[in-house]
Amino acid sequence: MILQSVRSANDIVQDTCKKFATEDKSKRFDFDFCMKSLGSDPESHEVDLEGLGLIGLKLLQANLTGITEYTKQLLKQKLDSRLHEALSSCLGFYSAVEGEDMTPVYKAKRYFDMNIWVSGVITQEDNCDTQVSMKKGMVPPLTKRNADIYQLACIVVGIVSIL
Repeated sequence: MILQSVRSANDIVQDTCKKFATEDKSKRFDFDFCMKSLGSDPESHEVDLEGLGLIGLKLLQANLTGITEYTKQLLKQKLDSRLHEALSSCLGFYSAVEGEDMTPVYKAKRYFDMNIWVSGVITQEDNCDTQVSMKKGMVPPLTKRNADIYQLACIVVGIVSIL
């Protein structure tokens, strides 16, 4: 009986990631990233879908904090003025959402509000990545971090849409 319970819990990460990868029409969703991210939390093997969503939210919020701090460090460097402007714009967005702890909103099951917030994160991540990459001849320094934000936001919005 215990073995079956552990197997079921382990399968929720795989089943959830597989569902999102299968349903992703844009083909941007990364199954392996989903498995590694959600599976990296030891609690992911002991939770239900709601608990898995909370893990995804915590990972998303940690990554928002990380990208905010990284962008602040980049802006302290001597940069091309166009890149500085684009990164400043990204920092403005990331600073605004990074300071919002959405955990109480999630725990209160205010999924509509969560969906709006996470959808906004996805939109702004895309805007930030586009803005920085449009600066000709420049290597976008946030591409990997933006991609991680996108993937985590997709995980959270996907789980919220099921709940």
